[in-house]
Parts: sequence; C-alpha cells; structure tokens
Amino acid sequence: MDQLSLIKLQNKMVVKLLWISAFLSFLNNMASVRDIKAAIVIIVFIGGVAMVMSYLVYTNKMIHEVKYLAIAGVYLTVFVFIAFTPGMLSYLTIYIALFILGIYQDQKVIAISAILSLLLSTFAFVFYKEMVFHVRYHNWLSLVAFNFFIILSCCLLVLQGQFSAKVYKEIEKTPRNKK
Repeated sequence: MDQLSLIKLQNKMVVKLLWISAFLSFLNNMASVRDIKAAIVIIVFIGGVAMVMSYLVYTNKMIHEVKYLAIAGVYLTVFVFIAFTPGMLSYLTIYIALFILGIYQDQKVIAISAILSLLLSTFAFVFYKEMVFHVRYHNWLSLVAFNFFIILSCCLLVLQGQFSAKVYKEIEKTPRNKK
C-alpha cells in the first residue's frame, strides 16, 4: 500500500470515529439533559465538524491537509464540550481526541495534539476546576499529574507510530508470493 492510500484510510477512520463520537455525544446529552441549549450547540458543532471532514475525505479533497483540519475540528469540539458542559466526562474527551488523532501515527500531528491537550487541560483546571475536578484534586500538583498522563499518552503514541512504521517498512521489503 502506498503512502497516499494509507493517508486516505487514516482519514476515513478518523471521520468514522468523529461520527461515532457525534452519535454518542447525542445519546449522552439526551440521557443527561442538563442544559438543552448546550446539548444543541455540542451536537451541531460536532456534527458540523464531522460533515465537513466527511465531505473532504470522501471527495478526496485536501488529502494531506485533512489531518490538520481534523486537529482543529476535534480540539475545538473538545473546547466546546468543556465550556458548555464542564465536568469530568468533558475533560476526558481531551484523551479521546488524542487517541483519535493518534490514528495518523504522525509525530507532527501527535505533537500538535499534545500541546493542545495540555492547553485545554490547564484551561479546564483554571476556569472550571470546581465543576470538572473533585475537590480532592483542586491543587496544582493534580494539574501536573493530569498533564503528565497526557505527555505519557503522547509518548506512547509516538512509540506506537515508530513501531508501526518499522513493521510497515519490513513488510514492504518482503517479497510477495505470486500465484
């Protein structure tokens, strides 16, 4: 499989995960109905991101740039989650975003995701501490610990990407049996 085909497959997988996330977000908001306006904003926002990404991926437009648009869309969605429905579940979407974008196994994408994850984690801690974190975690050491887990997750994603690239190169070198 050539590099372009791999990127197209990765883009399609990210879009599928965005649609699944939109659907699960819808179910979560309908089940918890805390604030109907917030639910509508979140559903429209994540659905909009998923629709734009779907259009770009399935029309093969901006194939290489889609991953950077995915970063922007996913992290804007996480920001909307935290701002409109602050809570631990919204905070955990930071990690979900990181793992969704980890599908690209691209160090630049992971680095950008890590920076945005750290910024959003700190933002949630500073502005929504009482609503997001249990009172036991209202100290700066807790923020350091949460951010450490983000950094650790990113390091693991980089290692996974390097391992996959190595395996992929080995597979490409192996002669194929023609029947």
